Amino acid sequence: MVVLRPAPLAPLVLAAISFVACAGAPRQADAPAPPRPRAGACPARPACDAPPPEALPRGFRHTRSRLVAAGWPRHRGRDLFARADGPQWAIAKFAYGPQDDDLEDEDVEAYLLRGCSGAWERLGTFRTSDDDHPHPTTEGIPDTGGRVYIDLAAGRRLEVGRHRVHLAVAGDATSADLFIEVLPPGAQVAVTDVDGTLTSSEVAVVSELVGGAPPAAHPGAADAMRALAESGIYLFYVTARPEWLVGSTRVWLREQGFPPGILHTTIGVTGAFGGAAAKYKTIELGWLKARTGIVPSFGFGNMPSDVATYTAAGIAPSRCYYYKLGGDLRGGVPHDDYRGLVRALFRPQAACAP
Repeated sequence: MVVLRPAPLAPLVLAAISFVACAGAPRQADAPAPPRPRAGACPARPACDAPPPEALPRGFRHTRSRLVAAGWPRHRGRDLFARADGPQWAIAKFAYGPQDDDLEDEDVEAYLLRGCSGAWERLGTFRTSDDDHPHPTTEGIPDTGGRVYIDLAAGRRLEVGRHRVHLAVAGDATSADLFIEVLPPGAQVAVTDVDGTLTSSEVAVVSELVGGAPPAAHPGAADAMRALAESGIYLFYVTARPEWLVGSTRVWLREQGFPPGILHTTIGVTGAFGGAAAKYKTIELGWLKARTGIVPSFGFGNMPSDVATYTAAGIAPSRCYYYKLGGDLRGGVPHDDYRGLVRALFRPQAACAP
């Protein structure tokens, strides 16, 4: 049952509502020209930006869904790391408006761009969940309504590589995307926070959401992440932003020249701060290790919560870099300019990621 009810809103979300109500879905922009790769660098991860299959709206199954869809779409897919022989899921949530009202018991058409190349494969039609028929918690994502869970390991298993799933609401053709990186044996991952670590300030996203200019990236931050990617290391962007900002965050990373990776936000509508942010990120890195066996080889942050998270995860302190952060870094490396890190982070590999 869809209930139009107020939700507890954090200051970030409250500040965003007036902008999103006027602006609608996150704006899209052309990606900048790719930088010239370094000698001996691994090939860039595929952009996976092929136009999706055309979706023609055919109307909703329920009258209440038309009322919910009067708000702007805030659909989002859940990126995932996976193993070729392990569980592989495509998970997404469909919701509208400032209260994040769920689209329940409605059809969603799903398509797969296997290996980020070739033709789109149709996966089928899937029904969003409702309060009476919740899906079991999967990959750490509880079913709060309006979600679809697609088991790709059941007859659609993905090989090592990067893949994209596109999901379109049959009722109005609005859509969401997600990316899956199937990791090879021996893969290495670098984890980075976003706000304040990559962006120009800890609260830069608020200015963007209320109609200001998008936040700038710290000088050299994108180059540093590219140095890791060119060394064959997979990027894991972990931010405590609310889930409905995953689309605009992905656009920002692309516009600023950061390499493709896996992006995770919190799964709530308010995000997390302070100790709650540290707990969320610790759970995320625990999930990564449980699912893939990987402890990140590098960590990037700018807050004491990042120090606590990376220490608990077991990342080597000498490979944890903290931007303009003082205090007890527990052996981590303080820095105030990413441009000085690029050479140290680029390490040509004998074997590059598939």
